Amino acid sequence: MRLQSSRKRSPLKKSVEKQSQVPRTKLPRLLTRKQAPRIAPSWWEKETRGDARLIVCSECRAVYFDKHWHTNPAMAKVLLASPGVERAVCTECSWKRQSAGKTVNYEGEVLLQNIPDEETKLQILRLVRNVGKRALTRDPEDQIIRIEDTAGRIRVTTTENQLAVAVGKQVARAFKGGDLQIKWSHEDAPARVVWNYKK
Repeated sequence: MRLQSSRKRSPLKKSVEKQSQVPRTKLPRLLTRKQAPRIAPSWWEKETRGDARLIVCSECRAVYFDKHWHTNPAMAKVLLASPGVERAVCTECSWKRQSAGKTVNYEGEVLLQNIPDEETKLQILRLVRNVGKRALTRDPEDQIIRIEDTAGRIRVTTTENQLAVAVGKQVARAFKGGDLQIKWSHEDAPARVVWNYKK
């Protein structure tokens, strides 16, 4: 005969016991990629399909292999010297080409406002360009498309929304006291970063 202890069972043990008593049902099979409905925009489909060829971007010298663009200057130099390697323009460089003189697709927008003088504006422009160069060396898909400099305001458009956020955070870190706002879209629209200089 087994003696019952006077201690109560903890609620956690009870819930675990109840879960183990629930009969397991068969889960529905997940859809394959071909069966799933196509909801991605056309530019995303173009990027996700990928290509098995070896391509060198004629503008930024990025190399396309393993279904992704890579920054590798040494490899690009060797490939450009060898015959038979395809040359093309990557998606980001084509966005930069299209941006000459008109509105273009972009994924990130940075608005730097209320800049008091030209000296501060030059420092901010140098910082923005340096952040863009660093991002480009890490990933050729992170590029600054255009920098528009107007009186007391700078507008930067980028190919990736994360780059826009990085630019805004770097400027806010360098010039303390300003107001930084990051506005993410709920849909597939650009991220907007707004930074106001301290008053």
